Amino acid sequence: MEKGTEGKAAVSPAMKRLGEYLQKTDRRELLQLTVTELSEAAGVSVATVVRLCRALGFRGYSDFRVTLAREGKVWPGEEPRDFMYDIQAEYLAAFARCRGAVDGALLKRAFALILFADKVCCFAAAEHAFAALWLKNRLLEMGVFAVKEEDAQFRNIVIPACGGNDLLITLGGGGEVARAAELARANGMKILSLGGGGQYADCAFCAEPCTDREERLIPLFFAEILCAGLHRAYPERFEVALAKSACAVAGNKL
Repeated sequence: MEKGTEGKAAVSPAMKRLGEYLQKTDRRELLQLTVTELSEAAGVSVATVVRLCRALGFRGYSDFRVTLAREGKVWPGEEPRDFMYDIQAEYLAAFARCRGAVDGALLKRAFALILFADKVCCFAAAEHAFAALWLKNRLLEMGVFAVKEEDAQFRNIVIPACGGNDLLITLGGGGEVARAAELARANGMKILSLGGGGQYADCAFCAEPCTDREERLIPLFFAEILCAGLHRAYPERFEVALAKSACAVAGNKL
């Protein structure tokens, strides 16, 4: 990763302080920081962070962090990390994007949709099928009645049989997902979008991916955040169901 240095600004004391902070901080920690969190940690303004990124040849902080995730280095002449470090870095960058996109108010809206749903239908295009399957299984373990829509034909059969007390959770985007959401809206279903467009959604978790790997990971990470947050917010409601699920998997009775 060799970014250009054209347009390099004079180094102010704040930029020098930020540069020193970047050099001494572990890359994995940096990948988890939003631009505001980085500015606070380094004791500089957000504008200083952006100026330094541009002085190094990046378009901005997002470009800086994506390059860091891809190559594991920032400074010219630095040796790149091995490929496993690169994968780890992109995982951290993807989760950081998800973390930055979710707040308490958004989670509460999503929780309400799930808690008051008679049935939850999880739908995703092929590239996010695993995330949809994981979410469906996790919700079932928690005692939430959930199904996974396998394909467009199954979607066209199941969704029209649902109504205003049911919830469609879409994972990722694409034409098939948009058509599923449109069909659900026409049948009065509530819609929760994880990592896709929120055109028809009552609640949407959105994070813009910068790499193919991030695009695959973001819906799964949103699903993980959703289920973990739901369990933490309502432990008394879900712990019995989770214990029963664990015993069933182990072949025992509660």
